[in-house]
Amino acid sequence: MAGDGAVAHGGRPGRPRKIPLSNPERRREVFDAVRALLAEVGYERCTMDLVAQRARASKATLYQRWPSKAQLVVDALQEHQPALAGADTGSFRDDLRHLLISWLSGLTEEDRGLVIALLEGSRRDAELARLRRERLSRPLQQAAETVLARAQQRGEIPPGVDEELLVELPFALVLMHVLVLDEEPGRELVDRIVDGVLGPLLGAPEPPRPG
Repeated sequence: MAGDGAVAHGGRPGRPRKIPLSNPERRREVFDAVRALLAEVGYERCTMDLVAQRARASKATLYQRWPSKAQLVVDALQEHQPALAGADTGSFRDDLRHLLISWLSGLTEEDRGLVIALLEGSRRDAELARLRRERLSRPLQQAAETVLARAQQRGEIPPGVDEELLVELPFALVLMHVLVLDEEPGRELVDRIVDGVLGPLLGAPEPPRPG
């Protein structure tokens, strides 16, 4: 493959490595290269050629394992997703707080670039948009649906409240603060959203303030 030995955005020169992609360590190297490139150049400019160069792999070998860039990108991002830790605290507000904190755990500057690249690419690549919904967004959606179902069973959702939007709202607010306002998310932001926005919507009493 032309260009296998070139350097792309800091990649190391050299011949493609012969270790098969079925090797877990080799797959991690490829996935690391994909995520680094996505964060650096975005989805459109993250080509299979650049991935091959950065990972010192044959482009033909990459295509044998991943027939499209979208499939490779989603595999790399899925491998990187944190495990979501759900908890039944007995309260919708605290269940959601726990899920938000778990979702945000380990968020890095690179992850911000990955989210932007994924959203940008999904606008133009229908396959990426479909795979994002099916494989990347679905675990969080299922966890949120579980939290909502428990709240419904407890009778915590007031009549007239749009339940779907209610559970989506805190995640949308977090993304706005992270991607648009360029803020560092943490427990303080989660508490502001859960207690200052969702609490009043639910008619829940304000939690006790320290001191």
